[in-house]
Amino acid sequence: MTLKNLSTRLTTLVYKRILKNQCCICEITDEGSLCETCRQLLANNQYHCQRCARPAQAMLTLCGECQTSTIHLDRIIAPLRYEGLCRGLIRKAKFEQQPHLLYPLIELLAEHILQQDIELPTDWCLIPTSDESLKTRGFCQTTLIYRQLKRQLAEHMTSPIKLFPLVRTSSISAQHTRSKQERHKLSHRHFSTNNTAMPKHIVLIDDIVTTGSTLNACAETLLRSGAERVTALTLARTPE
Repeated sequence: MTLKNLSTRLTTLVYKRILKNQCCICEITDEGSLCETCRQLLANNQYHCQRCARPAQAMLTLCGECQTSTIHLDRIIAPLRYEGLCRGLIRKAKFEQQPHLLYPLIELLAEHILQQDIELPTDWCLIPTSDESLKTRGFCQTTLIYRQLKRQLAEHMTSPIKLFPLVRTSSISAQHTRSKQERHKLSHRHFSTNNTAMPKHIVLIDDIVTTGSTLNACAETLLRSGAERVTALTLARTPE
């Protein structure tokens, strides 16, 4: 039996036990899951809109869309551009049942948060994965990101991280199968939360940002439920 045929849970266990000191790309021995040489192949989202993290040629206070559209997020944090090696790792993780390939990207997100001294609340929420995606992948990528980030950031938080539930109220096909126009049709009506005491500031976790419509719809749901601020944590943002 090959690794590809093992369950995603067992694959992850094997990776952590045997390959944790090897680069997941070139397999050279290294202290992390991605060596410095392979890190250089990742495109940093250095210049971007300070609200939606849309890549730009220079740092922007607000991009054109953020100036003209209703954005319910106070900020999206996306340290990488969804292209090249980053895109390859995420696609292999999600569509070829290799979730361990997300680990180095999650580590980079944690490093970015700590290096930039970004203050985060301890109340977190996950973008819910569609039933179709769960059946296909065998794992939820937002749950994986949450667990790894919680492990890496817990000692730097002022209090324990708490998870607030967010669910889909209707069946929606996976976002990667939908057109840009269809994605923009998402609204707060497609999501709900049963929280009776919503925190004032909450973190919303997703893997990548394409149009931002899912994050915006979920953020609106949280604001309508009593939150005052919603900050999104993501691995990467698609380039224009």
